[in-house]
Amino acid sequence: MPYLKNCLPAQGPWRRLWIIGALLVGTLLGLGGCTALRLSYNNAETLAFWWMDDYFDFDKTQTERVRTDLADMARWHRREELPLLAELLENAQALAQKQPDAAQICALYERGLLRMQALAEHALPAMAAVAPTLRPSQVKNLAAHYDKGNRKWREEWLTTDTDALDKRTQKFRERLEDFYGPLSPDQSRQLQQRLAAAGLDEAQMYRERVRRQQEALRTLDGLRGDSAANAQAALGKLMKEYFESSDPAYRAYRDRSVAQTCEAMAQAHASATPQQRSNLVRKLQAYAQDVQVLRGQSP
Repeated sequence: MPYLKNCLPAQGPWRRLWIIGALLVGTLLGLGGCTALRLSYNNAETLAFWWMDDYFDFDKTQTERVRTDLADMARWHRREELPLLAELLENAQALAQKQPDAAQICALYERGLLRMQALAEHALPAMAAVAPTLRPSQVKNLAAHYDKGNRKWREEWLTTDTDALDKRTQKFRERLEDFYGPLSPDQSRQLQQRLAAAGLDEAQMYRERVRRQQEALRTLDGLRGDSAANAQAALGKLMKEYFESSDPAYRAYRDRSVAQTCEAMAQAHASATPQQRSNLVRKLQAYAQDVQVLRGQSP
């Protein structure tokens, strides 16, 4: 479910290394309109290259390799993963027409997370071939982008508790309204109360974000000139770190946050009007139809 993605550090190092995965899944689960979905999905490999090149400034040889690998991955995803995402959307539609509890919503979220893991695992060999060729200046360029993003993150989220809660509520409400339509003042108040009770900790999220970034930079520096086999093993550890933090305190926080967000989603759906539920079903149906169209198109 797109509402849950803020429970994980969205700017972690794994997202930077495997940006194609975020684009391919994100276009299916996070865009606000079907036209945008088809356009972004069909151009995912180009968009992904531009994004990655902005972070690494690839040379000619790297560019050729990355473009080829992204094209291969896009074809693989259309062939292998779109059917699974279509099934995921069908399950979401079925839940939307009932009264799901928090456990059912979390189960759907975890299934979506598995699709991201499948993308990351499929991308490992390609990224392992490029990582040892990165020059010091390219890793420094990535570090500079991290610093820029971190400054923006601090300005937006490391403010007063009240400001952070207001921003969190606004973003959550906007995501809900993308699918349900406008929320009533009472629904908005209930949402803010639930998020306040959830106790999300922006400072802890920021520490984890920076820790993962530093680990990514150290890993890339250490892989320079190394073999593809060693690179794949090292990047595999980064992948595991992204999906399951090695910090026990953060793992406990993440699990608690996801559970609380699932509960908030279940309560929000319970308070939805018949019209809002109908809006949600229609939106999910539209996404499902677009996935079917994409599956039928040539890669």
